[in-house]
Amino acid sequence: MKRKLVGLVLCLTILGAMIGGCGSSPKEENKPQQPAATEEGQEAAPENSETGEAAYVLSVATNTAEDSVNHELAAKFKELLEEKSNGQVQVDLYENGQLGGDRELTEGVIAGSVDFCIGNTGTLVDFVPEVAIFDMANVYPDIETARAVFDGKLLEELKPAYEKAGIKLFAYADDEYRIMTSNKKVESLADFAGIKIRVMENSNHIAYWSALGANPTPMDFSELYMSLQQGTLDAQENPIDLVVANKLYEPQKYIIKTNHMVHMLEMIGSKATYDALPAEIQKLVDECAVEAHAYARQCADEREAEKEKVVSDYGCEIIDLSPEVHAQMEEAAAGVYDQIRDQVGAELVDLLLSEVENAQK
Repeated sequence: MKRKLVGLVLCLTILGAMIGGCGSSPKEENKPQQPAATEEGQEAAPENSETGEAAYVLSVATNTAEDSVNHELAAKFKELLEEKSNGQVQVDLYENGQLGGDRELTEGVIAGSVDFCIGNTGTLVDFVPEVAIFDMANVYPDIETARAVFDGKLLEELKPAYEKAGIKLFAYADDEYRIMTSNKKVESLADFAGIKIRVMENSNHIAYWSALGANPTPMDFSELYMSLQQGTLDAQENPIDLVVANKLYEPQKYIIKTNHMVHMLEMIGSKATYDALPAEIQKLVDECAVEAHAYARQCADEREAEKEKVVSDYGCEIIDLSPEVHAQMEEAAAGVYDQIRDQVGAELVDLLLSEVENAQK
């Protein structure tokens, strides 16, 4: 990320040739400029050679459509950071998987080729095993309780685990609960039996749906619509916002409000990028990231009723499961807690459960 004065002319010549031939890579366009030294030996803000304006150019990538809470989070972060830095920071958005899928974006953040990305914790387990704590299903009685837990001790407990992987964690947002869409009606625990449901490539999610009696099938998100349309799958699970954004309701008959997990969202940053920024820019990044996550939650709340109306108007039947069925699902999920306890440690699981209890007092 640092630009060195030694060999500058050669670097510029090579860069010019690259731009003329096939275009520069996103990361090369988005590297924050290294502050130059003043005559007094102090660092000055970087200067754009064409406009004379100070600028750090940062990239934020998503793997979702622009009609999503992920986009709202990214766009708000861009708006806030550019405004509060008085134009010193420019934020470029790369959405709709322009820079790759969830795994590629995470790998890019760790490598420093992507500055920030927005995704779901369920795809981060291979990089930060501790986030498997969020795979514990049927834990939160309501979204307010969940958010109180995510903003508390658990957040501070997990930040070092992210940094160990080369990732900077700022805050947690969400897209409300994950729900189930299906071509088979589900009103009781027995109705889950044998349903072929698409899940993320996450062993805890697979174990959970197996515990309910379903037939979980890991599959890339890009293949999901076609598989539902062709009948290869009976069902899938995602927040209603993504269901509507990707029109997953079109090949489905029922929207079942299983509310089994909170769809966690987070903007993670490259620790290498963040550490190389001056302290005052880091402070702005921190502040704007936290504010953008809070805004994303607000958007999720406002969009839920709107999205339910879309699927209802289309002709899907929305099913609210009874408290008894939710209790049975929680009992079935308890067996998966031990698997997660083995992955993240008993202390972290106990902390989450105690935070849930405290948030309800």
